[in-house]
Amino acid sequence: MSSTIKILHGDCRELVPSLGLFDLVVGDPPFNVGQGYTGYVDRRDDYEQFTREWIEVCWEACDGVMALHGPDDLAELYLIEARRLGMRRIAWVNWHYRFGQCNRSNWIDARCHCLIFAKHATWTWNPDAVLVESDRAAVYGDPRVHEHERGGKRVPGTVWGVPSDGPYWGRVSGNSKERRKGHPNQLPCAYLERLLRAYTRPRDSVLDPFGGSGTTAVVSRALGRDCVTIDVSQANVSSIQDRLRENAVRLGGQWLGEASSEGTADE
Repeated sequence: MSSTIKILHGDCRELVPSLGLFDLVVGDPPFNVGQGYTGYVDRRDDYEQFTREWIEVCWEACDGVMALHGPDDLAELYLIEARRLGMRRIAWVNWHYRFGQCNRSNWIDARCHCLIFAKHATWTWNPDAVLVESDRAAVYGDPRVHEHERGGKRVPGTVWGVPSDGPYWGRVSGNSKERRKGHPNQLPCAYLERLLRAYTRPRDSVLDPFGGSGTTAVVSRALGRDCVTIDVSQANVSSIQDRLRENAVRLGGQWLGEASSEGTADE
């Protein structure tokens, strides 16, 4: 399934207004935690203003659904901007993982948020494309599930990364095939695959204003969606281009790229 993938170098606030409209926007920005990346240091004093500006230009470019990923502090900013811009929230998902940073003075962080907004009163929604096995069938052996129209399958809940979702939903650890050097905060391919399958159709257009390791780009291509992804770091742009050449992506739980060793810590 052919698609067009564009990788742009620059500030999304400057580039997005000239790119037209997109069916899905996926925002996964730096978290302002001081992480040092190649070509970018994740610490800025104007972070709230920066967040306000990129959300506004991306919302203008959204003609379908916008999914905003981040930890608690960033989710708070998303809610503020959503109210300011009158964004219609249609879902609030939590991505659960088991490899949060050790914390001896509080609970270990084990989730991030994905706030999902729709630009219009109706939007693309493909529930049958993202079905998972029902616990009633897999765990409890309840025969009544087969009387349902989906026969033992169900739409995922609002917590992703639970056992019924299957493997490869955890944080992308250092011994995963998906791990890209210099990208310590990757989202798993399964996360992007679910968003794209649920909210877009083949040849729909996807915008990722913070390209990072290129997961949105490679999953978009694998699913036949057009994609524009942007990154302020030239090193990241080069990394995404390399990843596309390698076809380094997992789709439907199957690795499509080059063979390599892999542990199971991200499963």
